[in-house]
Amino acid sequence: MSAKSRQLADTLQKQEEILSGLLSITVKQREALKEGRLSDLQTLMSDLRHMSVRAQAIETKRARAAGDISQELGCEPVVSEIIKVLSPEDGSVLEESAKKLISTVNALKIEMSILARLMDEAKTLNEMLISEWRRLGQQFLGSSTGTFDTKI
Repeated sequence: MSAKSRQLADTLQKQEEILSGLLSITVKQREALKEGRLSDLQTLMSDLRHMSVRAQAIETKRARAAGDISQELGCEPVVSEIIKVLSPEDGSVLEESAKKLISTVNALKIEMSILARLMDEAKTLNEMLISEWRRLGQQFLGSSTGTFDTKI
């Protein structure tokens, strides 16, 4: 296997590992949100920020590696195009790494979509509760000025 195709395959594998970590954090966030563990959510958000920085860095490295090998092979910097030009052995290794990465990306997209819907639902519920508390507060206090009605 050529050094550049090995580097791209290794980078795809590392990217899949990092995105698997993001997936794990996202699942934990969803579970914490469902169970109302707000302190866990804060920690998980910090973990997510840290992992996102790593994901951005490896994406830059992947783009660079794909660009280098595609320039050498005279094709587009897309794995499917690079595979067509490589030997069957090298192409299969690269294709396997790409398939794992795509699978993880798809799973991450699904989890992020679920989490986004849960957060929207939580936001809507919170807004409804705040509105109801304000309405009840005005009813019990007698006016919007915060004074009690002293008439009996």
